[in-house]
Amino acid sequence: MIKNKMLKFTKRQKSVILDFFSIAGVTELILLFYKFGLGYPVDWRHFLALPLYFIVVYFILQYAFKLNKILWEFASGKPFLILIAILALDFVVGTALSFLTFGYASWIATYYYVMVVTCYAVLSGEKLFVVQLYLRKHQLKHLLDVKQSAKNNTLIIGAGWTGSALSKEFTNDPSIFKPVCFVDDSYEKQGRQINDLPVAGTTKDIQKVVYRYHIKKIIFAIPSCDMETRKKIINACIATKCVLKVVPPIHELVDGSDAVPQPRDVRIEDLLGREPMTFDFKEVKKYIHEKVVMVTGGGGSIGSELCRQIAKFEPQKLIILDIYENNAYEIQQELKRGYPSLDLMTEICSIADYDKCDILFDLYRPDIVFHAAAHKHVPLMEHVPEQAIKNNVVGTLNLCKLADKYKVQRFLLISTDKAVNPTNVMGASKRCCEMIVKYHAQRCKDTVFCAVRFGNVLGSNGSVIPLFKKQIAEGGPVTLTDKNIIRYFMTIPEAVSLVLQTGTYSQTGEIFVLDMGQPVKILDLAENLIRLSGFEPYKEIPIVFTGLRPGEKLYEELLISGEGMRKTTNKKIFICKQIDIDEKTFPKQLQHLLELARDNKAAEVKEYLHEIIPTYHQDTAEA
Repeated sequence: MIKNKMLKFTKRQKSVILDFFSIAGVTELILLFYKFGLGYPVDWRHFLALPLYFIVVYFILQYAFKLNKILWEFASGKPFLILIAILALDFVVGTALSFLTFGYASWIATYYYVMVVTCYAVLSGEKLFVVQLYLRKHQLKHLLDVKQSAKNNTLIIGAGWTGSALSKEFTNDPSIFKPVCFVDDSYEKQGRQINDLPVAGTTKDIQKVVYRYHIKKIIFAIPSCDMETRKKIINACIATKCVLKVVPPIHELVDGSDAVPQPRDVRIEDLLGREPMTFDFKEVKKYIHEKVVMVTGGGGSIGSELCRQIAKFEPQKLIILDIYENNAYEIQQELKRGYPSLDLMTEICSIADYDKCDILFDLYRPDIVFHAAAHKHVPLMEHVPEQAIKNNVVGTLNLCKLADKYKVQRFLLISTDKAVNPTNVMGASKRCCEMIVKYHAQRCKDTVFCAVRFGNVLGSNGSVIPLFKKQIAEGGPVTLTDKNIIRYFMTIPEAVSLVLQTGTYSQTGEIFVLDMGQPVKILDLAENLIRLSGFEPYKEIPIVFTGLRPGEKLYEELLISGEGMRKTTNKKIFICKQIDIDEKTFPKQLQHLLELARDNKAAEVKEYLHEIIPTYHQDTAEA
């Protein structure tokens, strides 16, 4: 009967009853110890009055501080601080009342002090036990619930503001994601509840948490995480084979919006582990604003991104020049939608057509030319070297002549790391282009001629990433030339931003080299792409090594022997010390090379490239 009545008590009433018996027991036991253990003059009046004072004062203060209204199952640090304050005041008031009743006695003061310490230990221990009991009970119930409907069970990595906001949003609509728990590396959050969801461990426990909570999906929700840590955590998530979404890193979220950032698919750049680059665009705007800017190859991956970023700086006119009308049309329509007030012209023209280019230069009188048009496919250019010369070399020569003729203020060539000690025709043709730019820089006073040399960009036309994705979608195999091949990688927006920044440093004749970060093993990229697609490398999607292609290197270089580097104010941009071009010999060599290309003498073109570019060799191709 008594048990049934107790069961009807509320949680708060049970807490008060438990506190009463705990304090009463502690105070009487301490008094017994003081009398029989320490021999203090404790009589029956003390056994009655001292505990009574302490208990009465405690419950009055508990009511005053509203500690009795706290549900300890959900308590955090603040209620425990209130408990300390109450016991401290109880010590002062209880001691004062005892002195008034029995007169001053030092043992009474020490008794109350010992009581305060002991009662805090007992009471806080009780509360922590209640908290842990509730958490264990809640977690067990939670585990049973998530097991019953595990289709959209979602683990959120990061229990900060972003993770908490996403858990609320998706709990209200669990049709795609059903948040069931967090992991977070913060020690203070371990074992806590956030939005009624447990923090089930740290990022080291991801595999265990996925198994225990029947996780099917993971959201990485730490936008402020440094890129190296981000890479490690994402790799750990990929290993679970769960569907993985990520909140973009913080440098992608600077749009001024207060909305909760939404998770997106994992991109390969999330796995590079490189910190984002920072740019100062004030100087860039100075030389582009209100200028007539022409971008050759404006429809390509680099050229189109150049157009996008240039449009932000409000040029007087932007001319897109490309031979492929579909790409040119796409970027034209995109810019028209995004920048309706931009004076935009699109011209379909080959840079190898001098007469048509002359007409366009005369018509638009560009102040700045970004020359991105080129044949870049290494194996194809190896097969038709004369076409690489006709397009890359002739085109660059035409544009440099016209830049000089129409007094263009600034001419910037987009070059490549494959121009350094080239082992293929494409790289050799781009080295010829660099030499043409340097030759004109030595002779022309009205135009600043320069070039920017960098490596692979993620997602560019012809790069390995789109190829790998297509092969994975077709069920494999993923083809890789060599398991040891490495490349430098950079995102297209990063590369283009650095290209624009180089314009602020250029005097004339320089070749700028971009710091591409640490080189990446292409094999690692392939394996990660397979895992991101939900497959196991080698088991579900095979990887086949086909051998190096003609003209392909195991690794790329950024400097030719004899080239030094000096720093700029941007730590990611360096300037090569350039060797002067022989102004008597080079034009004759160039003329002969162009004649061989016009006559479609492929073998002779390859052979003669060695004479113009001594560092050009084909050891890899022959292997």
